[in-house]
Parts: sequence; C-alpha cells; structure tokens
Amino acid sequence: MGNKVFSILEDSESCDRQCYGVARHFTMNVTDHSNQEVIRMVHPSFCTSCKLHYVQSPRGTTIGYVRQNWHVCLPKFTLENERGEPAIKIVGPCVGCTCCTDENFELVSLNEAAIDRSFGKITKPFSCCESNADFVIRFPSNMDLKMKATALGACILIVSIVKPKKNVRVVI
Repeated sequence: MGNKVFSILEDSESCDRQCYGVARHFTMNVTDHSNQEVIRMVHPSFCTSCKLHYVQSPRGTTIGYVRQNWHVCLPKFTLENERGEPAIKIVGPCVGCTCCTDENFELVSLNEAAIDRSFGKITKPFSCCESNADFVIRFPSNMDLKMKATALGACILIVSIVKPKKNVRVVI
C-alpha cells in the first residue's frame, strides 16, 4: 500500500497504559526515514473535561490542536490552528453502529456540513477478526501543511481511542 514515510513511537509509562488506558498521558514521536523527529504529538491525561491533543513541529512549537468534543453517541473532534482557532471538524460514526462496516471519520466544515465529497476522512476499514488495525487518512493535497500534521494528530488520537491495544498501521 505504498512506501513507508513516517514511523510513530509512543512514549508513555507502562503503569499509565495499564491503569488509565485511553485517559493516559502520552507523547507520540513521528520520525522520517532518517529517524529525525518531524512531528511530536502531546496528549495530556484526561483529568479534566478539556480533552486536547497538541501537535508540535519542531519540538516545543505548537502548530495545531485536536480537541475532542463531548457528544453522547458520536465521536467529534475539532482541528484548531496554532492560535487555537477552530479550522475543521471531524465527525465519526455513531458509537456501536459500525458492525461489519468501515468506520469513517469525516472532515467537515465548522458548521458540520460536508464541504466537498472529497474533502477528507479518516477511515478504519472493516477487518473482521484480525488483531491488526489499519487506518487510512485522506485530505486534499493543497491543504495547509500544518493542518495536515494536525489531521495526522487527530488520526493518532482516534487510533488511541478506537483501538488502544492493537498493532496499528496508519496509511496517508
């Protein structure tokens, strides 16, 4: 399915992974083929109602945020720019309604109306009983580079929520 572009490695405490699961603090280090860090994603613990994921490039310079928005049955997220201003929303499938189908997380406008059929999406293709999970992220080629990195951060956050204990491959 293409060439390997990035490697992503989670940095977290094993005790946090066991005790807190999805609510744990973690950092994801995204490296290129020469093992240089190109993106860092920081996910503070879910001790507060504000579920925010920081996307940095280079390390220490925040280029975007992924905010998880509470909803009773839909996973919803907002991609924000480096100033914390909302830019794109992501709306996932109804919880429990994806049996035997792909799970699509649609990138939509801020008013949650699809801008264009090909605007973008994060998809977890249906995989039956396999232990691995693939996620595919698609966005327009002309999308701002910082927003592309932030969308990748959203994909990583979705992976940590949907398949926290599986071997995961993200395809861009």
